[in-house]
Amino acid sequence: MLLFSIVKAIIEESMWHRMRFLEKYDMKRKEDFINDKRRISYLGATYNRIYRRQSVLIEGDYGVGKTRFLKLLQPKKLHAVWVESLFNIHETLASILKKLNYDTIATYRRTPQYLEMICSLSNCFILIDEANDLDPRVWPYLKRVIDAGVPIVFAGLPKVRTFLTREHPDILSRLKTLILYPIVVEDFIVEYKDIEQEAIEQIYMTTKGDMRKFREICTDCRDRAKELKYTFVDINLALEFLSDLPPQ
Repeated sequence: MLLFSIVKAIIEESMWHRMRFLEKYDMKRKEDFINDKRRISYLGATYNRIYRRQSVLIEGDYGVGKTRFLKLLQPKKLHAVWVESLFNIHETLASILKKLNYDTIATYRRTPQYLEMICSLSNCFILIDEANDLDPRVWPYLKRVIDAGVPIVFAGLPKVRTFLTREHPDILSRLKTLILYPIVVEDFIVEYKDIEQEAIEQIYMTTKGDMRKFREICTDCRDRAKELKYTFVDINLALEFLSDLPPQ
């Protein structure tokens, strides 16, 4: 009986140490998931460009985390100005100044004045997400802003670079292009510990690397598992959701 108690105590202590190790390992992997090496490198490159008053294009397909990357940008002593990519030129210029507490009205007649005011700014940088939605007529104005040394960080689909290559190669030459790729599936295996590895790999392959769709399906699977009172999501449960996806 005494021997049994001793062995039990040794096993329990060993299991406790293993659990502590796994917790620390998972925390480290989670940090890597949030800030993987590529994104850390890109953050550094983007900061260097911003501090040198130069501009950047963040390129990536749907769901790779472009918006999330932009939200990580917080350079010291510089105010971030988010610009809606669907605005026309006079609305775009007026909105930049308004977010910096200027009293501006979106009117075409004041466009030259607003452009001159923006080109003289020195304490901010501009963020334009969904740059693929920009009105083609806006780009020449943005070129003037870039040349004035006001940094702009664009984020958009690969077709932004295709458009600039065809229509405005002079603007593209002023931008440092950084391409974001999807986080690898191994990182998601760590994050979604309640989903079988085989199920995660199948979801990842079926969604063809679209991280937004990947997360959406994982969330749906988890919700369904809770309804069924399953402790984890297996491959069969995942396939129920994948079978309903349209062909890609």
